[in-house]
Amino acid sequence: MNSLLKNVFTKEDLISLKQEISEIQKKIFSQSGLLSEKVKNIARKELLEFILEAESKGEIYFDPKEQFEFLENLKRRLESLPVLKMVLAFSPPLGTIEKISQFLERDLGKKIILDLSCNPEIIGGAILEYEGKYINLSLAKNLEKILKNQ
Repeated sequence: MNSLLKNVFTKEDLISLKQEISEIQKKIFSQSGLLSEKVKNIARKELLEFILEAESKGEIYFDPKEQFEFLENLKRRLESLPVLKMVLAFSPPLGTIEKISQFLERDLGKKIILDLSCNPEIIGGAILEYEGKYINLSLAKNLEKILKNQ
């Protein structure tokens, strides 16, 4: 699964991957054969490699119903990935998103999907929500505390 998620960092990336899987599911019953053969010209590289690996392990067979169910299970696994909501004062470039994602995966030991939003009113820092916990690390909050104490 890690290779499949190599370029999936944000909630939008995850939605795009799930939509691609749904499109593939629509085409499964139109032809016979291995799933990898059916999708080799339409699936992104990481998804095709994931399917090829599953076929080599005997996890997917020729039956279109089993192929459909395999993809349905994959979508359920993707939907169960943990999500970190993060509000930033700016829209980060892809390189920054990748670094945040890699840091979280290394620090928490699992893939975390980022649900990013931008709110310039926080000035800097971030507001985070993860597994029911909320923390406001924004510069606006800190400035507000300083101004209250004067």
